Amino acid sequence: MTKIRAPLTFSLAVTTAVGLIGWDHAAKITRRSKRAVRYWSESDKASMPTLDQAMALDRAFIEAGGGFAPILESYARQLDVALSNTLACRAALADDIAQASLETADAISSSIHVMQHGASPTEIHHAIKETEEASGAVNRLLSRLKSFLPGNGVAQGPTGGN
Repeated sequence: MTKIRAPLTFSLAVTTAVGLIGWDHAAKITRRSKRAVRYWSESDKASMPTLDQAMALDRAFIEAGGGFAPILESYARQLDVALSNTLACRAALADDIAQASLETADAISSSIHVMQHGASPTEIHHAIKETEEASGAVNRLLSRLKSFLPGNGVAQGPTGGN
């Protein structure tokens, strides 16, 4: 019976490697029994190869003509998935910082014009509008920064941020 293995899993990566190099060779290079290697290929088992064993399997797979390192690729994809929220939050923070900087600069520029002798009511209203926009941008930035604090239900890392 063929077992279904979830994509991105180490069990699928081990299965891929062993599919090319064989169970006997996999057991030999990892210094484990074939049964132990089979457990690594089964997603319903908790056992996994050590880093040294995983490197040996990846190396043997490549040396046998495989075009990539299946376990390394699995790890990299799992890490990408795990970091996707972190990267998205940091990108959103960068956008909020840029927007707050732009709006604040516009507010300061407009306000400096108001200091000029003979500033018109239109210029004053424009400065007020720009300052209100800057205030909104700074408030959004403040909210985003607060989301990086631990314990708010969003932040997950020890250094804050998603």
